[in-house]
Amino acid sequence: MFGKSLEKIRLRGGANPRDKTLVDGLDQVVGSLNETAKQKLDILYAMKMAADIAKIGSESTKNLVAKQGKARYLGQQTLGHTDPGAEVIRLVSETLLTTYESTDPSD
Repeated sequence: MFGKSLEKIRLRGGANPRDKTLVDGLDQVVGSLNETAKQKLDILYAMKMAADIAKIGSESTKNLVAKQGKARYLGQQTLGHTDPGAEVIRLVSETLLTTYESTDPSD
């Protein structure tokens, strides 16, 4: 699901990692989920890793200048600020993890 989302977003907007967009977070989350699936690791572990990676991806956008989206018009002014789209990926990843952790498996 995340991989297909990333694919469609990149096709539509043309963003790549390091363009200071949500792709900076989502690309890393997809990579993390693919790797944990390949290793057949526990879903909870996979979700924790994805949430951690999403946070790193979001934080990494502070050091980038926006190259895509509306923020690109601000150029150098975007330095030092987290990309809102990458931050949304962090929030979604953390919310999915929190929801999964709080779900009673007997339900």
